[in-house]
Amino acid sequence: MYLLSVVLGETSDYICDRLEKEISYFKREGIVVEQHIDQLGKNQCISYDLIESTLKNYTKKDFQNIFKHYLANAFSDIIIHHEEIKLANKILQEQYYYFSPKERENILGHLENVLKNEEYKYHGGISYLISRKAKILQQVMDYLKENDFIHLEGFIRFRLKNYVSELEESVDKAVEDFLMEKEYNEFIRLLRYFVDIQEAKMDIIHVLIHEDGKYHLFDKLKRSINNEYVEDLAAEMLDSDIGYDDLLISSLITIAPKKVIIHFTGKIHNKEIINTIKNVFSDRVNVCSGCDFCTLVQHVKEE
Repeated sequence: MYLLSVVLGETSDYICDRLEKEISYFKREGIVVEQHIDQLGKNQCISYDLIESTLKNYTKKDFQNIFKHYLANAFSDIIIHHEEIKLANKILQEQYYYFSPKERENILGHLENVLKNEEYKYHGGISYLISRKAKILQQVMDYLKENDFIHLEGFIRFRLKNYVSELEESVDKAVEDFLMEKEYNEFIRLLRYFVDIQEAKMDIIHVLIHEDGKYHLFDKLKRSINNEYVEDLAAEMLDSDIGYDDLLISSLITIAPKKVIIHFTGKIHNKEIINTIKNVFSDRVNVCSGCDFCTLVQHVKEE
């Protein structure tokens, strides 16, 4: 008895294993489903036939519906975990053709992070991934109720337009993240250049960062720094919208110390500032994991 046929643009170990996983369930039940693979040009057509004599406890119609549901589950996984990256790459080639192959590969890495971050967003108590798969599964099932043949790439193109549209939005976000990272890296390179060409005005600076984001600078003898460099910089920024992070980076670049030691008075919520200091000053930076100075400042703060 003929059950279903699927046309695939290409096969892979993942696709074969995923389809076999669904078929293996029926094998364990003693139900034999034969698989036939035919090459149709560049495509492969996989057909499934039931050996009716092995059918138990189901009518032929009920079993066909159950079989379609199992295969629909496999198709939805294949779309999300295999076809999605191909779709994203196609979107990049068509809409962001001006990026180099290496840049597009980098953007795909950002897309993976975007989609992973989306997994932590919930819609009515259902995770984003489950919600996406459920929508695709429902559309595949609705289609297979009326059809015994599915061309997977054609189905995605014509039946999953909302899914493709959402993927395009995720690709756009990945491009934004890539450009922001590129801009950040160029900014860091510029700051490194400023640091490298300047003569160090101090050997060591201790940076004490507080929980509220404010900070204090100390010299190598742990004396508070209130010299002309920092005072002039603070005066210039007094009437601007520059925050503590920018002021800290600017202060350190102005002084250009040979070594920067970072201390904390409590939990740091903004770790980006630490990473920025590390990126700019690289091997000049040492992050303190706890010392007498940290303890002393914390005790003074508590008192």
